Amino acid sequence: MSKAVLYVAPQGNDDNSGAADEPLATLVGAREAIRRLKRKAGLHDGGVTVRLMGGQYKLTESFVLVEQDSGTAAAPIVYCAEDGEEVRISGGIDLPVDRFTPVKDDSVRARLQERVRDRVVQIDLSALGITEFGGIVKSGFGISANANHVSPPELFYDGKAMTLARYPSEGYVKVEEVVDPGGNPRDVEGDRDKVAGEMRKDATFAYTDDRPSHWLNDGDIWMYGYWYWDWADGNLRIASINAAEGQVTTDGASYYSIREGQRYYYYNVLEELDEPGEWYLDRMNGMLYFYPPGPLEAGSIQLSLLGDPLALLNGASHIVFRNLTFEVSRGSGVQIIDGTDNLVAGCTLRRLAGFGVLIGAESDAPASAATGEREDPFVRAGMRNGVVGCDIYDTGIGGIILAGGERKTLNAAGNYARNNDISQYSRLKLTYSAAVQFNGVGNIAANNYIHDAPHVGVLIYGNDHITEYNHIYNVLTETGDAGAVYIGRDWTEQGNIVRYNYIHRIHNNVSKLHIGIYLDDMASGVEMYGNVLHDIDLAVMIGGGRSNVLRDNLILNCNRSLQLDARSKPGEWAEQHAKEGQVMHRRLLAMPVQSEPWRSKYPALLTLWEDTPSYAKYNVVEHNVIYKTGRSWYHGGLMSKHEDTMWIDPTGREFGTIRDNWATSEDLSFVDEAGENFALRPESAVYRTIPGFESLPFERIGLYRDEHRN
Repeated sequence: MSKAVLYVAPQGNDDNSGAADEPLATLVGAREAIRRLKRKAGLHDGGVTVRLMGGQYKLTESFVLVEQDSGTAAAPIVYCAEDGEEVRISGGIDLPVDRFTPVKDDSVRARLQERVRDRVVQIDLSALGITEFGGIVKSGFGISANANHVSPPELFYDGKAMTLARYPSEGYVKVEEVVDPGGNPRDVEGDRDKVAGEMRKDATFAYTDDRPSHWLNDGDIWMYGYWYWDWADGNLRIASINAAEGQVTTDGASYYSIREGQRYYYYNVLEELDEPGEWYLDRMNGMLYFYPPGPLEAGSIQLSLLGDPLALLNGASHIVFRNLTFEVSRGSGVQIIDGTDNLVAGCTLRRLAGFGVLIGAESDAPASAATGEREDPFVRAGMRNGVVGCDIYDTGIGGIILAGGERKTLNAAGNYARNNDISQYSRLKLTYSAAVQFNGVGNIAANNYIHDAPHVGVLIYGNDHITEYNHIYNVLTETGDAGAVYIGRDWTEQGNIVRYNYIHRIHNNVSKLHIGIYLDDMASGVEMYGNVLHDIDLAVMIGGGRSNVLRDNLILNCNRSLQLDARSKPGEWAEQHAKEGQVMHRRLLAMPVQSEPWRSKYPALLTLWEDTPSYAKYNVVEHNVIYKTGRSWYHGGLMSKHEDTMWIDPTGREFGTIRDNWATSEDLSFVDEAGENFALRPESAVYRTIPGFESLPFERIGLYRDEHRN
């Protein structure tokens, strides 16, 4: 098939023809050339390929493709790097090294610690024409769910994110005596006016380290911490510092209020610019101060500026981005809205404040007047859009949002994330910022390598999503009561499958309860099979839900294997959530469970409300191997009656199927246990002890080589 080819080069000109010897200069120039071509002669049979020559392409606004920019299945529009060349699409600016100078202002030098005064340098951003800096805004758990939340500019040196001047420079201090915990918006959740009222209530607490007493509070000093729970982060601006009493007062509330002993740090503090890699921006005069971690001329220095996605596909279809690098932005890398069959393949997405790729748009629809619930927070995600073979790292929020599909009708979207390496995400928003987040119906995440992040790996909202063949390693590095794979608090989020994943090294030393697969607060209708869970605090938690299936899994060298509790039954701590009019009941009413296709697909929901909904019924736990793993417990009580070592509530055993699980320390004939190849040899005792145990395709888990990943 013939196809058109256009060339783009940093030194090109958008008045050129786009031939190899007359390249265009910009992505917009290429888009306009394709529009002219389509108007004149229509699409070539093979579509159009835009080949970008190596170099940096700086954007001051999103590169937008709309419906008229679409290709077709037989004639896609491809934007790709020239073979063997690195193409960087950037939303920032390279700060010129020769414009940095020593700090001369005596009032600023007086605020810096003596030992660093001659090591900190400054650059006048306003002299470079940069005047829009964006302010730090309140964010965190329960406060801002905005996936396109825009951060202030960030500074990067030699490809690494630098740290806004903070104390302590690493780690946390702890909340001392709480004088006033401030508002508690969580207590009035669902009532918008009451939540707003609680948000306005300041908190006051004591500090024991004397450092804050010596800071000049310019009105823009902030704190970031886990203010009440180790799974709920957020920032708070300091309204005042009372040096005489050793107390700080916040501007507004944390979502769960504040309690003594919780972790936090201070940031955006000029006086604490005292370690290599820290920086500070004086927004009043546009002066940026920096303590470089190495010679200025030895590494590039970049400042992110663009607050919108670098590339936005809004209604476009059959567009491919291939082998491009999207970097240095205050927003996300690529966002796809409404279109179908778009692909982001073999790309690198890094140094972003938002997500790498966001498939879908955030809904602005109000909550239902009848139930108080929103149907889905993400809409307009199109169908069959994918992210394949990409490297996504150093992002402020998460990796990929896979929305799409319609819950009321259970129509699936078929959006997908395959063979991506996603790491060091959740850099700015530390909790509930996943490598892959599902929303909607019928999307898939497969063969991704997810690793090195403070909280969750895969976050599941909606129905009929598949999480398979993923390698998840070393997440939950500083949070607690959290899961590498997480779903929770909605009986209607059914049909989700978690299979053939390798999840390991899930624990840390600063918090408690680190879980491999976490079905939180009555999550139901999840199938979990063929997973290998290794070196985890608690391999699996089924938190009071119903009709879940856990079978043919290998649970290896974990502290505990399974907790299946009945947390919402009378007398338990979550009883309130399952009562009439409360969150579980509201979410049940929000879905048409009595109508097709719901009634055929999830028949258990038809009678759930009349069938003791607070009990953990109809769960199946069978054919699981529990190897060199300790006994499980709940509420401090060890499981003692059953040889399977799992803690299962009596209602779970009475109304469920618990059978043919094997707890052992016997040699299981792994292919290479020391090398963590947990494929079972044909002669393994597992097959003799548990007839019908499904062989696990361990060799198929994780990344694989293909045209996008070599």
